[in-house]
Amino acid sequence: MEAAQARMSDAECNGRSLYDSYASCLAKTLCYVSTPMTIGLYAPWGSEVNCLLKNVEKQMKVEALNREKKELKRSQERPRAASGFEFISLLWHLLFLKPQITERHEKRKNVRFIFIQFSAWQFAGSDKLWAGLITTLCEDIKNQFGCIPTGIVRTLGHQDAVLKTTSDREWVSKRILGIPVWLIFTLLLLIAIVLGTVILINGFSLGDMKSNYTVAAEGVGFGLIGISALMTMKHSVMMGKNICVSQKEKMQTLMNKSDFSSQLGFMNDVKQEVKVLTNFIHYMEVFERRKIRVVMKIMSLDRCTPDKIVGVLDAMNILLSDPEAPFISVLAVDPSIIVDCVENSSNLKGVGENGYRYLNRIVSLPFSVPKMDIQTKLKFLQQAIDGKNALLDDNPLPTKASVGRFRKNASESNLLINVSIESDQPSKQRDVKLSAGSYIQQAYQCTTDINGHLLQYIEENFLQMKRIVNITSVMIGLMVERNVSMSSFPPQRVVAWIVLASNWPCRLSWIWQCWEDAEQRKMLNEEKDTDDNMLLWTVYEQSLEKFMTIRSKIEKLLAMDGDPEIFQAFLSESYKFTVNDAKTITPYTINLDRSLKRRMELLLARNL
Repeated sequence: MEAAQARMSDAECNGRSLYDSYASCLAKTLCYVSTPMTIGLYAPWGSEVNCLLKNVEKQMKVEALNREKKELKRSQERPRAASGFEFISLLWHLLFLKPQITERHEKRKNVRFIFIQFSAWQFAGSDKLWAGLITTLCEDIKNQFGCIPTGIVRTLGHQDAVLKTTSDREWVSKRILGIPVWLIFTLLLLIAIVLGTVILINGFSLGDMKSNYTVAAEGVGFGLIGISALMTMKHSVMMGKNICVSQKEKMQTLMNKSDFSSQLGFMNDVKQEVKVLTNFIHYMEVFERRKIRVVMKIMSLDRCTPDKIVGVLDAMNILLSDPEAPFISVLAVDPSIIVDCVENSSNLKGVGENGYRYLNRIVSLPFSVPKMDIQTKLKFLQQAIDGKNALLDDNPLPTKASVGRFRKNASESNLLINVSIESDQPSKQRDVKLSAGSYIQQAYQCTTDINGHLLQYIEENFLQMKRIVNITSVMIGLMVERNVSMSSFPPQRVVAWIVLASNWPCRLSWIWQCWEDAEQRKMLNEEKDTDDNMLLWTVYEQSLEKFMTIRSKIEKLLAMDGDPEIFQAFLSESYKFTVNDAKTITPYTINLDRSLKRRMELLLARNL
């Protein structure tokens, strides 16, 4: 407990939590890394990585804004945006010009980040999960820059990489046979207009009398007009098709074909689409006069099947790792799950025998999320509790007398309620609600009390915290509804019991089975007195020999339990629950799966 308070003091001195510090350092690093880059954001289940990534994204945007201001002051050159009149300029550049990477562009420090989130779980039903990664990337880039610019790029096939140059010219004309494309287009358009006008005038003035010269001129004119019209129509049709049919829809069509798995060139086609996308981003970099980085956040991959996980890892390694690719891939996963999937995948036999080594080949920067410090834990607990404020504040009656007001916790962020009793309109149902709200609030306050014992036993797991908060409201509500005396079993002990059942469900189920067996034996021996004052830890110690006989058969169940040494400290020192306490609260313990106890009961019966 002293160590926890020391960490709390350090966090208060620094003015931020450990998570904030980690997010700040990671954000600064991502602002300056060279691309392509793959970040392995490693965290166990329930670590609220999404919250950390939001913090990282926020700080990266702030850093980008600061760099934009510094660059403007240095170069006196404002960035361009693809909107308004500048949108017309963008279309001109895409149609008739091509960019070059100059020394001036390479010296630019301002950067624009495009954040894209790919939730693998949304595509888990797809045969090829990795294709969902690429379609999400293509769709978000199209939404970011608009369908017209991306449609033009796909129509004209800008697959050639943007080259570096020693000159100061960032844009040069596209050429056909050494002639600028814009000049050819302009001349053809002018000739077509002039000849069309001449033909129209001659047609009205001469009537049916036409000289050979006029006929020849008309023929040439119609030919040029036809060629220009055909060329324009062809590109217009292709452009319209590429605008209407996005890269996402194109790849989804290929994926839906029955012979998809036999298409040897499909991966190459996808790679070409990614290459077009990459070059388009380079086009936009030169046009906007700043660097562009696409930050791809890959979430929930550890919830998918092994072969699909491997497919996504391969796609990242093959499609998003070209030397000039502007992609920063953030792989937010539980590494223990990913490693098991890699080692069990049928697609990596002989290659992925060591999952950690395979993962290290893909990840450029491993970033292991730390355990929560006290301040971060309090913050997450308070977030979970705040979601229940509406339930606790729901009092339809006017307040006349305050029963109690609870003090704020040490962080002064805990919003408490005033629980009131309406004496003029007695109602049993209403009194139950008010009493339940009061007891629930006391339990919540106990979880955020840094001077108490409970906070140190709550796991550094945001999802587990939310569960404890939700379970507390239900269990105390049930106990009040069933007229259980809360004075004999106060809310602080109720929430401690909830933490016990959440952290060590297997061992608690074992203790439950042991005292039930003891009760049954005493009934058969017609012994009336039972030792209900025996500590649960004593029951566990006395039955430890039997427990070891079935341990090998319940290894998977034991994997759900936390540290056994902390379990001992919890029951033998901090919260000395007795058999009588357990009998009182067990009927209302909704977070303890009864099937665990049944498994142990059957195993014990077989060993008799």
